[in-house]
Amino acid sequence: MLSAMAWRWLVVAALVLHGASAATRPVVLIPGFASSQLVAWKKHACNHTIQRNLYRDVNVGDRIWLDATRVLAQSDCWLRCMRLDQRSQADAECRLRAAEGLAAISELDPGLVTGPLSTIWRGLTTHLVEHFALEPSEIVVATYDWRLPPSRLQERDQFFLSLKQKIEHAVATHASGGGLVVIAHSMGNNVFRYFLAWLRHEVGRNHWRQWIDRHVAAFFAIGAPLLGSPEALELITSGLSQGLPVAQSEMRKLVVTFGSILSFLPIPSTPRTSHDLDVIVSVRYQSPGQQQSVERNYTSVDIASGAFFHEMAAHDPVFGELEMVKARFYNQDDVLDAFVPWERPPIQSVYAVYGINLPTKYNFRYQSTDRVGHWYQLSLENESGSHRVCGKTGDQTVPYHSLSWAHSWLGPSGTLVDITRVPQSVYFATERIKRVKALREASTHHADYLHSGRQRRCCRPDASEAPSLFDGLFGKSRADHITFFETSRVEQGQTWTTGVWEIEGAGHRDILSSQAFLRELRAELRHVFEGLSASADKSARPPALDSDCYWNYRQARCEFPDFCEYRYAFGDVTLDQSCRLRQRVAAGHTPSRAQPVSNGSRAAVESAVDPSARFSMDTPGYCAARCVYCARSQIEVHSRLPIDGSFY
Repeated sequence: MLSAMAWRWLVVAALVLHGASAATRPVVLIPGFASSQLVAWKKHACNHTIQRNLYRDVNVGDRIWLDATRVLAQSDCWLRCMRLDQRSQADAECRLRAAEGLAAISELDPGLVTGPLSTIWRGLTTHLVEHFALEPSEIVVATYDWRLPPSRLQERDQFFLSLKQKIEHAVATHASGGGLVVIAHSMGNNVFRYFLAWLRHEVGRNHWRQWIDRHVAAFFAIGAPLLGSPEALELITSGLSQGLPVAQSEMRKLVVTFGSILSFLPIPSTPRTSHDLDVIVSVRYQSPGQQQSVERNYTSVDIASGAFFHEMAAHDPVFGELEMVKARFYNQDDVLDAFVPWERPPIQSVYAVYGINLPTKYNFRYQSTDRVGHWYQLSLENESGSHRVCGKTGDQTVPYHSLSWAHSWLGPSGTLVDITRVPQSVYFATERIKRVKALREASTHHADYLHSGRQRRCCRPDASEAPSLFDGLFGKSRADHITFFETSRVEQGQTWTTGVWEIEGAGHRDILSSQAFLRELRAELRHVFEGLSASADKSARPPALDSDCYWNYRQARCEFPDFCEYRYAFGDVTLDQSCRLRQRVAAGHTPSRAQPVSNGSRAAVESAVDPSARFSMDTPGYCAARCVYCARSQIEVHSRLPIDGSFY
């Protein structure tokens, strides 16, 4: 007999074969710091007489962030336009506002050369449209002025009220009784956190959870700096040009006027661990009236408490201004204490996704100079040695200690966690998959686990013990993998799912276009769109895109012949490019590497689905019917429908 889950997928398969459309939900996208365009909302004259003829004045609607041509031709005018009044966080000379729509986040500076270099969200938005056929009204792009602290976003732009109304409209129009999906990247997660806190004040404590349950079904926190990032200290101390043709000192003068920069300063975890006492920044300076210089070390505790700003203000007035901004827009904020770690948001399905094992800045050493407000960077260190947490590093921007705070969302210490490690490449059932159950051991670190079978910690394995399956989950590997940490619990009849995805080699900005991430996002979104509470099955990932197919030179054919075929198209240069997903698979032929199906199950499938039914595949790997993934060999050929409930 088929299981209930198998029968459910059987019905879905039958609907697909007859051209039925699958359900979708709206998706809200919240970009991070400097990840969306800012446009001028007031005419501004660039009065520099020499450069005036090189370019033009700033007019209403002109793109200011980012316009590389203007930065090159009129850097002084561009810097003045981008700057805020530091104390009030109001517009200084230019009036800038957030651009809207997909174009505002797809490419920051569209152009033949600059476009590909400033692309952040295009890969993800393309996937949403191509693979789920979402309409423009089903994608809500929540752009905002990322220079402002969250409280000013509401005070000046009514941003959070507007976001609430957009979510309510999208759910009422498209969600068919279910909530939508929120995908936030980097600092966008801090903005969404503030939105949830503001919502509690707006609708009241008694109706807050009801509003969330009705309107938000799932939340994907991508590259969230949950405990901040040391790179924020570099931005406000010495400056960081980020590839722009502007001096670091000028970029520092600009960035310190952005109140938002304080929202991702390093903060300590709770309860504190030994890593919270790591020195993040060391400053050597000469105090007035003293002959010898003094060196001070600062930890995340010193930064969150304000001790760092208070002591640095005696040597640099910029830190005095930042201290006032922190006091006014953060310490006195009644909505949220941004310097306390974020607990798991009250959303039914929550996923924290981030890259790991890339060189990530962790410690800076500075020395004062003869010029007030100018600090010389003596050295910087990446996560290594004692700074490594569980043998892992961060995503080039946010250290692992900060990213991995998401493990605390899985449950308290002692929670049993399902851990699955899979390749980032194509794989099939029972191949190269590692699964264990482990207990969270939060007493040592929020990302530490205790092997339930061998009673050993993952972060501090005993070197004398023989290699085990556990080592492969928490040690170095030769190939890139994804490790999933997942828990679920039932509360008041609802299943609450939490997942942490660690993707090896995925950079902080590049993760949004990572094929491994997009593959898993597709699988999980299908589950969410169908209203399923459990996480997507991970027993196999057959080829789903043309890019998954490649040429096997030893066997002189395309790899995965049950799924891929050689099909030349004009413009192909290599054999790999000519390997594409099969347009039609012969009925009755079972791939040699596919998961076997029992005879009883096969008979049940054959009786329920007409084997002569066929459908066209306009998009490789997906049905012409909207949003339901066929995997070609799993639905079109009835004998390959997965009986265990897995569906990709």
